[in-house]
Amino acid sequence: MRYFLSVFFVASTLLFGQQQPINTTVLVIEDSLVSKAFALKMEADKERYTSYEFTIQLYYGDYGGAQRTLKSIARIAPDLKPDLSFETPNYKVQVGPFKKRSEAKSRLQELKQHYRGAFLLEPKMQY
Repeated sequence: MRYFLSVFFVASTLLFGQQQPINTTVLVIEDSLVSKAFALKMEADKERYTSYEFTIQLYYGDYGGAQRTLKSIARIAPDLKPDLSFETPNYKVQVGPFKKRSEAKSRLQELKQHYRGAFLLEPKMQY
């Protein structure tokens, strides 16, 4: 029975399968609205991808501590761009941005030797 079914499927594939000529040209007619929608989707995805960045928070506290953190990070890692921001009633010092999670995690491990409270901030997805 299995042999019969196997032969049947192979034969039906050969008999009823479609074969295309070797030098065929296919013409695709696309509605302009489809093209516009596709372009808009690509632009939205591009914007969302470029805003997807990791940062490392080094400090959260008073102004004096934030200033000391800014001075020390300039000495410890001059290649990083520190950012000082205020969130009532505290100041935050963050470094970044990092495009890749692996890069951010390796830098975090280096920085944890100097800043025990440092942690990785996940990017917020914008929908």
